[in-house]
Amino acid sequence: MVDNVRQLNLRIPETIVQGLDEISSREQIDRTALARKMLTEAIQRWKMDDAIAACQRGDITKARAAELAGMSVYDIMDEVRRRGAPPSYTLDELRQDLKSLFAS
Repeated sequence: MVDNVRQLNLRIPETIVQGLDEISSREQIDRTALARKMLTEAIQRWKMDDAIAACQRGDITKARAAELAGMSVYDIMDEVRRRGAPPSYTLDELRQDLKSLFAS
């Protein structure tokens, strides 16, 4: 578990509570653990979406996008491909790859 834990009190609609109860019952996990898991997954998904969007705008490289999303470059490339976005490979990325290749 995480060392630094803080309590967060939320007011959420009854429909969300019912949804959490339904899922927690089927998954056999308590509601709090389920909510924590879902928040963690949503944050990771947001980071990935944000990093990929910045990469597609040309603001950052795939390597930086991967770093921001906590993923490998290959996972970022797979996700971009899965989303149907055209592959892009910048001249700077080629230079970095060639530099890395010949540095070994």
